[in-house]
Amino acid sequence: MSADPRSRLFILRHAHSSWALPGQRDHQRPLDERGRDDAFRLGAFLAKAEWRIDAVASSTATRATETLDLVRPALPAGTPEHLSDSLYALGVDAYYAEACRVGDAGGVLIIGHNPTIEEFTVSLAGDGEAEALETLAAGFPTCGLAIVEFGTTLADITPGAGRLRRLLVPAEFGDG
Repeated sequence: MSADPRSRLFILRHAHSSWALPGQRDHQRPLDERGRDDAFRLGAFLAKAEWRIDAVASSTATRATETLDLVRPALPAGTPEHLSDSLYALGVDAYYAEACRVGDAGGVLIIGHNPTIEEFTVSLAGDGEAEALETLAAGFPTCGLAIVEFGTTLADITPGAGRLRRLLVPAEFGDG
């Protein structure tokens, strides 16, 4: 892949969440204090980064939308957002569909859940930076952010076509 990729996916596992309260559905679980702190620090980190994010797709689960709320200030004003039940309830194919839906966007942030987010990232990464691949092999942490680059538009991505450039973990975000 060339030094200047044609497109990038920023694949974000929602930040750390609390356990469901009695009577609360899994879909309604909110972030806990650690999760809010990690997502806030990720937002501050992204605000300083030079990556372009043109669109966002997020699961409709509370912990995913709260993660988006805390990251949103780092995104360009008016960045299109799409909330998708599919990213909560369906598998890897739903993640591919969301990435392809925005077609010609140069950079798309997808916020979702494990184990699907990890399976999606693994399926995309035909190769990658050794450190990023090692981190991914150890498991995709909450509020982890994978950056996968492509030589094609997102509408044309296929399994194995990406290069895993980085997998950032919350310890790398700094103090915000």
